[in-house]
Amino acid sequence: MNEKIYSLWFLKKGSIRNRVFRLILLGSMTILVVMGLLVVYGLYTMDSVFMTQSDQLTVTSAGYIENVTSQQITGRLTDVAQTRALAIETELSGITNDTNYLAYGVESVIKNPEYFAERSLPDPRFQKIRPGEVYIHRGAKLQASGVSPSLRHEIGIMSNALSYIAPMAKQYNQFESSIFIGSKNGYIIAADNAPGKEYINMTEEFLTTYEPTERGWYKNTKERGTITFNDIYVGADGYPSFTCSAPYEDNDGFAGVVAIACSVKSISDILDNSLMGKSGISFVLSDKGKIMLSTNHEGLMNDVDGKDLRKDSSDSLGDAVEKMMSGASGWQIVEMDGQNYFLAYAPMKKLKWSFGTIIAINEVMTPVQTARQHIVDQVGSFKDMMNSQMVKFALVAIISIWSALVLLFNLTSWLTNKFVEPIKELTGGVREIATGNLEKKISIPTGDELETLANAFNNMTDKLQNYMSHLTKVTMEKEHIATELAVATNIQESMLPHIFPFAPEHTEFDIYATMQAAKEVGGDFYDFYMVDDEHLLVTIADVSGKGVPAALFMVIAKTMLKNSVLSMDSVKSLADVMARTNDQLCQNNDAMMFVTAFMGILNLTTGQFNYINAGHNPPVLYKADENKFEFMPVARNFVMGGMDNIEYKSQELTLCKGDRLVLYTDGVTEALNDSKELFGEERLLDTLNKTKVNENSAQNLLLELEQVLNDYVGNAEQSDDITMLALVYNGPEKA
Repeated sequence: MNEKIYSLWFLKKGSIRNRVFRLILLGSMTILVVMGLLVVYGLYTMDSVFMTQSDQLTVTSAGYIENVTSQQITGRLTDVAQTRALAIETELSGITNDTNYLAYGVESVIKNPEYFAERSLPDPRFQKIRPGEVYIHRGAKLQASGVSPSLRHEIGIMSNALSYIAPMAKQYNQFESSIFIGSKNGYIIAADNAPGKEYINMTEEFLTTYEPTERGWYKNTKERGTITFNDIYVGADGYPSFTCSAPYEDNDGFAGVVAIACSVKSISDILDNSLMGKSGISFVLSDKGKIMLSTNHEGLMNDVDGKDLRKDSSDSLGDAVEKMMSGASGWQIVEMDGQNYFLAYAPMKKLKWSFGTIIAINEVMTPVQTARQHIVDQVGSFKDMMNSQMVKFALVAIISIWSALVLLFNLTSWLTNKFVEPIKELTGGVREIATGNLEKKISIPTGDELETLANAFNNMTDKLQNYMSHLTKVTMEKEHIATELAVATNIQESMLPHIFPFAPEHTEFDIYATMQAAKEVGGDFYDFYMVDDEHLLVTIADVSGKGVPAALFMVIAKTMLKNSVLSMDSVKSLADVMARTNDQLCQNNDAMMFVTAFMGILNLTTGQFNYINAGHNPPVLYKADENKFEFMPVARNFVMGGMDNIEYKSQELTLCKGDRLVLYTDGVTEALNDSKELFGEERLLDTLNKTKVNENSAQNLLLELEQVLNDYVGNAEQSDDITMLALVYNGPEKA
């Protein structure tokens, strides 16, 4: 197969120069032939294509305009619906917030009567009330039964609510509005606004028969037990009015209802501003399917009848109403009175209402017909222009291609020679380097990728020489260091107690310890041994830093501590042991290293535990009688090795049978997971309290804690040495 391919004229085996020359020549000729055929074909078919496609282009363009127009109008309608729904909801949210604030203020008065003195308010039955003036009105039942002394006192205290009502009434003084409190005991405290009037017109019906507890706003709010918007009605000023009410409580529970009833002109403005076109209608639909507000006061979309819009309407309109009631947002085409409309809607979530706006499709699509004829005219003109331009294009293309072919034919020979010469030189140099002559240097000053490639070969030979000269030395040094670190690790591990169980002849206790160094060797260490037949000493410590320096300082600290312990006078001399070891570590400590440590001696017979802490993490103690782990109380002592002549304070406590002690270094609490979050003391305490304490030996307790710690850390790199020691006190040995 390969022989057949290379038998072709332009791929015949030979020099690169000849093959490149033949390839360029063949490509140029192919381009000339193809472009000529394309020009001829284009000229031949262009006229027939434009003739047959003109009508189709007209139809397609008109359809496209219709689709774009529909998308634009529905998009705009949807945006209008969403923004206007939000605007109306925002208007009502202000009333909601004010109502909640009023309820809060009334409750602060009625629940704390001791902070208020009785006040009196004007009664509209006996005097005229000005707009914004706070007054008291007793309902019909209360007028008939009379006011008891206790209720009179309550009314006097509740009259202090004018401090909340009066400022709010001033806030709503531009509207026909009422801010009032309706008590369960049959009275109201209120302030009314009537713009342009000197006095409030109180009807005889209101003064004699009005009973607040029988009103719809009172019953609805009491039944729902939360803030409530009652039915919208048209106020005296001709604008929609809202009654927003909320319950308030006294120290015994429900006490009444506060309400704000106001006419909001801005909502009518929002509805009017959302109209599009002459046929446009905007409306607000309740969660019951009723039109609450509408810019149309007649016909199916009017806001007068108050009937369910799903009745006596088309299927498409009924379906849209169902979606609006469900809180959906979007648009669709609906049929109404024999005509199709675009309907866009958006929810008013807080009120569970919906805002809708419609416009007749015919009104929107009328400009499309005008655009259709314009397209027909433009297509005809475009066809004539294209015929003329294509002829010119074909002539220019033929001349350009022929000129380019001649130029390429002459340049091919020169370019191939210039291209091949550096390749030959590079090939010879590489062949010599491949034989092992790393001293060979290649020089190709072409200023292009070939020169870069030659320089790369030169750099490679230099680096190979340097690498080979240093490889042996580096390898030997690494092997030597690795051997020494392995020996150091074995030495460090052998210095720590690692045979378990320890002292099996002593059944009074169970002990286990683990250490995981962050590097080959670490600065943490633990130790435990019998001081005598009755006393067990435990130690855990953490040297500052990591690696070999910390390990060496660890050996010194461990040795000095043990020597000091073995020479102490009594188990209560731990403070002297710590002070003496600290002074020894401070001598010649030019590296300024220090060590935190916790040491304790347990009397196996009595359970008395004497301990001392030198800046180390507080151990965790499990008290069997309390069945929980807690951090041990430790005195604040300075670290060892930081400063000499330090006094240390020891402490003591008594362990009971079943008590457990967990010692650890900061590598446990400061262990980081993949998100760089610390394991922490709180998580440590929570983990220990979740273990099966009474069923666990010291070893199982640490293994369970270690598993939780490893799961938390995951794949994160260990940043510090992790050392833990667990001690279980089983009580004195039975005789």
